[in-house]
Amino acid sequence: MWKLLSIHAKNLCAFRELHYKLFQGVTTLIFGNNLDNDSQKSNGSGKSALVEAVALGITGAPLRRIKNEEIINDMAEQCMVTLHLQNDTSNEELYIERHISRKGPAVVECSLFRNGVSVNTGEAVHPTVDAYNKYILNKLGITKDELYNNFILSRHKYQDFLSSSDKDKKEIINRFSNAILVDKAIEKLIEDKLPIESKLREAELTLAGIDGRIGLLTEQIKKEESLLEEKQQTKAEHIRGIHDSINEKRTSIRQKREEIELVCQAVSLLEIADKQVQELENSELPMEECLMKLKSMLTPHIEQALTSWDEVILQKKNEIKVQEENLNKWNEAIEKAETEIMQRKAAYTKLQNEFKGFCEKYPEKVLQYDLQLKELNTRIEQLTENSELLKKERRTILTAIENIKAKLTGIITCPACQYEFLLSDDDYDIPTARKELEENEFHNKSIIRELDIYHQDIEDMERTEGNLKGEKRTLIGQHTQWNDQMTDLETLVNQATQKSENLHANRKRVSDAITFIQEDIRTILRRVFDEAFERIDDSYHIKEKKKNNLEQDIVAANNAISLLEGMLSDMDRMSDSDVTLSLKKSLKEYRKQSSETLNIKNGFEKRLQKFEEQSQLFLQFKSYLANTKIEALSKVTNEFLESIDSDIRVKFSGYTILKSGKVREKISVSLLRNGIDCGSFDKFSEGEKARVNLANILAMNKLVNSSAEDGKGMDLLILDEILAAVDENGLACIFLALNRVAITSLVISHGNIAENYPHTLIINKHNGQSFIHEDN
Repeated sequence: MWKLLSIHAKNLCAFRELHYKLFQGVTTLIFGNNLDNDSQKSNGSGKSALVEAVALGITGAPLRRIKNEEIINDMAEQCMVTLHLQNDTSNEELYIERHISRKGPAVVECSLFRNGVSVNTGEAVHPTVDAYNKYILNKLGITKDELYNNFILSRHKYQDFLSSSDKDKKEIINRFSNAILVDKAIEKLIEDKLPIESKLREAELTLAGIDGRIGLLTEQIKKEESLLEEKQQTKAEHIRGIHDSINEKRTSIRQKREEIELVCQAVSLLEIADKQVQELENSELPMEECLMKLKSMLTPHIEQALTSWDEVILQKKNEIKVQEENLNKWNEAIEKAETEIMQRKAAYTKLQNEFKGFCEKYPEKVLQYDLQLKELNTRIEQLTENSELLKKERRTILTAIENIKAKLTGIITCPACQYEFLLSDDDYDIPTARKELEENEFHNKSIIRELDIYHQDIEDMERTEGNLKGEKRTLIGQHTQWNDQMTDLETLVNQATQKSENLHANRKRVSDAITFIQEDIRTILRRVFDEAFERIDDSYHIKEKKKNNLEQDIVAANNAISLLEGMLSDMDRMSDSDVTLSLKKSLKEYRKQSSETLNIKNGFEKRLQKFEEQSQLFLQFKSYLANTKIEALSKVTNEFLESIDSDIRVKFSGYTILKSGKVREKISVSLLRNGIDCGSFDKFSEGEKARVNLANILAMNKLVNSSAEDGKGMDLLILDEILAAVDENGLACIFLALNRVAITSLVISHGNIAENYPHTLIINKHNGQSFIHEDN
């Protein structure tokens, strides 16, 4: 693809010298600053001269409707423009230099470099300016119209695709899709068909004449044989009967010629109606008015009545009414469901907040319970351990007490001196033993008291432990209850949400049904005209067939007259039996001719059928090519509209093949907002139209480049005040999208863009001279 690298000009418009190197892959905004006249601000600063330089360099003519010499600076006699282009695919560089003089002829010179080496084969050298112009456009791979409508767009030359006539739309699409080549093939096919159709017509007329003679001969032979048998009719009466037959045939011929005249008049009226219908289709009349006019235009001229589209539309509108009632029901149900969701979510949120407050203290409380229980358990274990030690000690003391008591039971007291002793142990110290017994019993009582205290403490602690465990279980139970409540409410919220989603799905289903019906109604008008043109084509064929049949009848009648006149001549010089034999002989010859002519006719019909089949294939292929490009145009246009956050979408309706096999080359453009048809293109604001046009321009630019030969096309888009109606925010979105697709663009603006936009070029004018200053 070719890139424009730089522009150099001398004495062009208000510039004495102009050097500019384009920033590739970005959108550069060009501002103007007229320092000679503050009231004009950017007007008259020389912004458009940059665009004129590109247009002049490529085409040799300015964009504005002026003479070439008028683009020369007022202080000079000639101007010069040099463009430097580069093609990375073919590794070529092209220099275009043009000189425009007030007095002399224009001069152009091209220099071509391939792989960095100058091409000296004469490829870039041509004898005339026109030849150079054709060479340059051919080298770039675009036409002059494509350049002005898709690459260098100025209000002086640009005609937007969406507002162009149906004829212009078809020409553009056919050029994109190469359907022009198919048209050439179809023209050649029609050219080849014409002699076959002519010969077939001759064969049909010849066969009709022969069949007419055969029918008449057969009838006359029967009459002659009947006369021979009955002998009831005189020769004079026979001759009179033949004259009557001739007169009848001549009367029939006059009537059929009058019928042919009526058919021709009907065809003329049908042609007028056909043109009126075409004009009606291109009008912007409402559907109801179109239907009414169409019916009045066609009803007198077509054989088969039009569909009662009023009833169809009424039925569709009734369907929409039913669906809208359903939609209202779903909306009410959704509103209730949304309220229910909000209530349940509010309850859930409230409970969640309360639960959150509970949960903030819950771990700490559980930990406190666990610590207290652990401490109690430790203390209980300690008390139990101490208690066991005391019990062990008490058992030891009790054993000692029992042993002492057992010893003391064996005490013997001397009656005389009251001395106490044990027989088994004289040395046993009884007083000491009694003292030890008292001490042990005292100690035992102390232990019992201490054990009671331990038991009481343990019981108190176990009671406290039980209380703590109960409180902990209560706390855990509360936590579980909170969780259950949260789960229950969450389930209710989910159920309400699911219900709402189901309701939304049902509403979408109904809404889609309404959109589908509305789309169906929107396409009814196209279907109406499709049917209208089918009816017109059918009527043409019926009238043509009727005319052909009448002409065949006339030929047959003329042949019958010739035959009857021949019979009158034969009757003057032949006997009745000879006349019959002559008639039979003629019948045999005509039957032979009929068979031969029928074979010839069938041969022509087969050849014509093959032509028709080929024609259908070409038409279908042409329709496929065109519709492929139309779909691509729609897709790319809508992708860009989406990228600049526009809610408008463009829908193109492409070529259709009628039941008759004829291709309807009608390209309809509809603008949709949120999927709903929102009227014709011209009803939109200038800003909205500018956005849609730009999206279409980019799509056309892409299609032109994709349709160009390998390596050709241009990575360039110049917009001279095409976006003047778009506001600052809209331009920001557009420039962002343009930079995203990385197309090298120059946009002339009056400054309604954010100051921080990075890619700008300022053109100043001072003391009558323009000069550029890059502000990047």
